[in-house]
Amino acid sequence: MLLCRVIVVLAGISLILSCSAPAPRSNQPKTTPQRVEKIHVEASLSSQDYLRKAESIDLSTGDTQNQVILRNAWLLKMAEALQNEQQCEKSIKLLRVLRANLTDSNQANTAKLLEAECLIKVNTPLATQQAIELLTVLQHAPEFSQRLAQLQVNLYTAQHAWLMAAAALLRTDMTEPQKSQQIWPLLQHLDLKQLQKASLTYPALQAWLQLSIIVKRFGDNADIFKQQVMAWQQRHALHPLTLALPDEVNLALKQLLLQPQKIAVLLPLSGRLATQGQALKEGILAAYLDKRANLQPQDSSALATQVEPARAADDQSLDFFDSALKTPAELNALVADYDLILGPLLKENIAGLKTLLDPSKIMLALNRLEQAQGLTPASVHEPNDSKQPPHEHYFYALAPEDEAQQLARYIKAKGFKRPIIFSADNSVTSRMTDTFLQTWMADGTQDKTPDVAVFADSKDMREQVASLLDVEQSQARIRQMENMADVEVFSVERNRQDIDAIVLFANPEQTELLNPIIEASLSPAAEQHLAVFASSRSYSLDLSKNSLRDLRNLTFSDMPWMLPGHPWTPLANQVSSLWPQQQDALMRLFAMGYDAYQLLPALRQLRILDNSSVQGLTGKLSMTEDGVIHRILPLAQVQQDRVALIAVD
Repeated sequence: MLLCRVIVVLAGISLILSCSAPAPRSNQPKTTPQRVEKIHVEASLSSQDYLRKAESIDLSTGDTQNQVILRNAWLLKMAEALQNEQQCEKSIKLLRVLRANLTDSNQANTAKLLEAECLIKVNTPLATQQAIELLTVLQHAPEFSQRLAQLQVNLYTAQHAWLMAAAALLRTDMTEPQKSQQIWPLLQHLDLKQLQKASLTYPALQAWLQLSIIVKRFGDNADIFKQQVMAWQQRHALHPLTLALPDEVNLALKQLLLQPQKIAVLLPLSGRLATQGQALKEGILAAYLDKRANLQPQDSSALATQVEPARAADDQSLDFFDSALKTPAELNALVADYDLILGPLLKENIAGLKTLLDPSKIMLALNRLEQAQGLTPASVHEPNDSKQPPHEHYFYALAPEDEAQQLARYIKAKGFKRPIIFSADNSVTSRMTDTFLQTWMADGTQDKTPDVAVFADSKDMREQVASLLDVEQSQARIRQMENMADVEVFSVERNRQDIDAIVLFANPEQTELLNPIIEASLSPAAEQHLAVFASSRSYSLDLSKNSLRDLRNLTFSDMPWMLPGHPWTPLANQVSSLWPQQQDALMRLFAMGYDAYQLLPALRQLRILDNSSVQGLTGKLSMTEDGVIHRILPLAQVQQDRVALIAVD
């Protein structure tokens, strides 16, 4: 009976591998029958080599039971080799065929461990759940504790359970420096609130958590950051993280606070962009005056960071130059005697000026070039012997692509699977649509690109909604039934049921028309209400209560400055009194100018510390290593006739 079962198992294994091309034959001699404890495993063998070793076991000898165990040992090595060959599905099939024939408890647990490893690599919801079930069983196998801990690290990392992955790393048999190096990047995925909460519940991770909190809270202020890190080092003098600080923390400690004495601001103050340039100028001046008055964020309009803003030097100069109709060469001549250049605004001026500026000049451009990766990397002033110091260029824009990317990630994180997009026919919304689609499809978890409808006017808008929601087809079916029955059919039109969210890229007037059309097109018989999302382009401070009612249930992103409950009420009151009829676009540019000036002392730290950020009027601001500043915006929802902020996890 045992021999028959062995033959069936080997036949099943051969069937599993029959669809794959045979591997080249190994020159290894066939193994002779030997006891299981004497097995010597060659690390370089392929899965086919291990299969041949298993098939070579002679089961006709008297010690059949031991020979079966020996054969199973080779088959387990074969399953592991398949995993290393990136053939996890075949490995899982092999292990499941083999599982019922494993009488040795150690081999049975090894099979469970190998299967769990492969299931985690497959990384589907079902596979992950099956892996968790296997790990639960293996918790009672102490001989696998170290390998099990590493497996838990992989599982939690795949699930983005960063804290649990870090805690599991502590249980592995890695060296302490290795553990420390791997724990640090895991915790950088957490925001400040998550880190502070974790510090109360994960005492074993205290050193890493405390340093991460310092980076998040004080990373934008070089002087306070250094003080906090030094105090942390004293508290954890012998900790592995102290003995080997992360590279970015070491680099940030070497930086000097950026305190330019002479600042040149390049803005279009005449011509077609004069209005926009003036709004930016007013924002820069407001921030400059606030900093000189040394006011706290809660008492004034200064950035609401957790660090007290540095007092502006009495001798710091801030000079404005009209960049309209000037060439990059002319702009370069204007700023020859200045330490830092704030601006220009136009992309062509930025591209030209950055190639002409003296290497010692620092520039915060008020726009972003198309190919961010092609920019000269924003460097930092480190002590070096180079005759040509590195260029230090930064780029800050109210980029609509950032909003589209954030919306895509938020919608996916909330569990929506099948959104569709309605977009106005213009270049900005086209860029937003492209960015949304790229972000949505980027991780490979989606098998279908969301449908997109582009509309040119209100009539086209109605037709696109009816078409994309399949309302036209529903109406056609109703008419067909009426014709067949020759009587009036009392029915309800049904929209398509394979979507769960709608994304709008349109201005406030278009959205005010779109949202009711969409709402009217949705069937009351639908199993679930479709969520509707939009960007800041769909919202205006000028919307009346009636207009807001037309936008009810709309979820949208916008800068804090434009939403209720922000901490800059005194500044907002001043702006309203000075410019009571100010347009939304100019209000946003005012906020951009304000944040641009406030960012100056933090530029170097933001570039070095990937996970540091500054909370500004225009959003939560962080920077990539190429000097490009990105924004994360709060989300709000229209509830009846008012706007309410949404708590984002």
